[in-house]
Amino acid sequence: MPAIPIFVINLQRDTERRRHMEQQLEGLGLKAEFITAVDGRTLSQRERAACDRARSRRVYGREMTENEVGCYLSHHRLYERMIRERIETALIMEDDVRVDQNFPRILDELLFCPFTDWLVIRLDSKRTQVVDPPSAKFAGTRVADISGAAGLYRLRTRVLGVGAYLIKHEGAVRMLAYGRRIFMPIDQTLDRYWENGILPYVVRPLPVQQREDFGSSTGPRPFGGRRTQPLSGRLQCRVQRISDGVRKRAFNLANRKETKVPRPHRLFWEHALSQEVR
Repeated sequence: MPAIPIFVINLQRDTERRRHMEQQLEGLGLKAEFITAVDGRTLSQRERAACDRARSRRVYGREMTENEVGCYLSHHRLYERMIRERIETALIMEDDVRVDQNFPRILDELLFCPFTDWLVIRLDSKRTQVVDPPSAKFAGTRVADISGAAGLYRLRTRVLGVGAYLIKHEGAVRMLAYGRRIFMPIDQTLDRYWENGILPYVVRPLPVQQREDFGSSTGPRPFGGRRTQPLSGRLQCRVQRISDGVRKRAFNLANRKETKVPRPHRLFWEHALSQEVR
């Protein structure tokens, strides 16, 4: 069995989801610690103030909902704990996923895989192009064989989804450094690899899937998004998308033959290691 901590994020009121995860993990012989999620309904003023609303409108296209902020903070606090307790590698899961029977074996193989140049491995995805890639762009580069026909792939595109992922200590440090001010949901923040330096890796076939019947604990996203912003806001969003596209392509070109972890964007990384997580 994997010799790493397994954390399952669960809202205190979601008892059905907790039972689902307890039964599922127990059936696989996995022991997990359930972490009480930050409830978006009861955010403190300090927690609300952690969100950079102007940047959120520019990059995300709208302000984040309170439930999205709560979800982000739930993962963020686990990163802080990893630094505080010097946890080298952890498995973080949400409580609305279905796990394959070979999941423990896949975890073991990933942890003992000779390819170690990763900081985060996503084990689920909300993007159909990642689950079943229609082209080489979404297929990525296979860097290791995992459990028979499965493989570990490095992608050059967004993954979406944090239902289950492995994260190393350095990955937690980088996410804390990059996301000191919240501006996007946690999965989309993690996907901005050209800025945070966390290359996207996935296991395919994906061993974890979202349970659609549970619905989303963060709720539906507000209707309209960028279209409801004034003209100046829409122009800022467009400039941001163009800038992101250029920098993403430049990053991919610079790292097209590399599999080692790159240096993150200096604007979000400098001083990070010198600051103690309290």
